[in-house]
Amino acid sequence: MLNMDLFKHPGLLLLIIASVSTLTMSPTMASTMEEDLSLRSALEQRIATITKDPALHKKMIREGRDRTVLCNTCHGKDGMAIRPLTPNLAGQNPVYIVDQFQRFGDGRRNEYLMSSLAKTFSEEDKIKIALYYSEMKMLSSGGGNAALLQEGEKLFKEACISCHGQDGRGQEGYARLAGQRYDYVVKMLKEFRDRTGKRINVWMTSVAIRLSDKDIEAVSTYLANLK
Repeated sequence: MLNMDLFKHPGLLLLIIASVSTLTMSPTMASTMEEDLSLRSALEQRIATITKDPALHKKMIREGRDRTVLCNTCHGKDGMAIRPLTPNLAGQNPVYIVDQFQRFGDGRRNEYLMSSLAKTFSEEDKIKIALYYSEMKMLSSGGGNAALLQEGEKLFKEACISCHGQDGRGQEGYARLAGQRYDYVVKMLKEFRDRTGKRINVWMTSVAIRLSDKDIEAVSTYLANLK
């Protein structure tokens, strides 16, 4: 079970997370993370520049739609996933979407179809697709165990808002979690916690290893029902 005493002192929790991350990272991993943060910052600036130009923004979204024919099979025409264990992309942070494309492409995320598909897209394609999905409306997926909603909200607010925002809608390149599918969030948190190798993110793992199955169920229920 997660030790809730850690969350009474958010600063202490962040220090512990940083310490765990430092201990589990090789110099190469640390260098890669620094480079990744730098690239994400540059990507944020590029997307911000595009969104400030209405004509260019509209053009990029239109071209992004044309690149998502295959994506619709799993993620739905409206960005709301139609396959189990598949994420909703509607309303997702565009920087996060592009970042995940990069991770599938370089092996930090491992899933056969997406890992193969990511290698076929140029960086320009990834940005167009990300902008297209980010303009869609995310709807609450619902599901999970309603009896755990309150506990899930407490866990989320104590452990997740510094990156994913008070409302769960993401910030500074982090994922929007509000409305995300229950089954997908459960799957992702367990992959981080259990270090399956399908997702490599030392920061998320350092948080997820403190979560029990019930904690994961609670947080996932709260997020799936969050608007």
